[in-house]
Amino acid sequence: MFMRFLVVLTLYGLVACDPGKAPQDDAKATPTTSESRGDAKATPTTSKPQGGNKAMPTAADVFTNTRPAEAPNLAGIKAKAVTGDTVTFLARVGGKRKAFIDGLSIFNVADPKLTSCELMGDEDHCAKPWDYCCEDKDVLTAGLATVRLTDGEGKVLKKSAEGQGELEALKFVVITGIVREKNDEGLFVVDASKIWVGGKPNRGNPLEGSGG
Repeated sequence: MFMRFLVVLTLYGLVACDPGKAPQDDAKATPTTSESRGDAKATPTTSKPQGGNKAMPTAADVFTNTRPAEAPNLAGIKAKAVTGDTVTFLARVGGKRKAFIDGLSIFNVADPKLTSCELMGDEDHCAKPWDYCCEDKDVLTAGLATVRLTDGEGKVLKKSAEGQGELEALKFVVITGIVREKNDEGLFVVDASKIWVGGKPNRGNPLEGSGG
């Protein structure tokens, strides 16, 4: 009679099947890691480098000692270009009171047919000859462009462009790049892929330093 009672208790889980072992739940314990489950691979703790560890371009990568053979003046290119075009043009650094932007690789350029102030009269008649303040404002607006140096993601480099590649106000430059912005108010923004830097003109030869 006692044995029959013990069998009933065992069947209903009220006593352990083996007196030497503790009772266990019907369900197996949940694995603590994805590897122990066997139904999914463990998530790697490190990621593969993006882009094959290719270094981001720097301003130094943009400058070249080779001047393009064909480099039309800025104003003519600006009149016809649309956003997304790849363009090449000749210009001079300047066109505004600040030719360079502090802390960012952005600078202004002007069409080479425009006359900077130092070519108009006495050498010291204008404190900032690169601002072209003696030129007609409408003509100046039509002949201006903003040039940017960017990284591989299209972000402007956080360093002034002044001095890079021997860039300085009033020098001739040949810019090759992509038109990023343009509007009817005169805005013309080009992200440069290559920049050739020339010299400065003088009143006796306004094309001196253009390389043409």
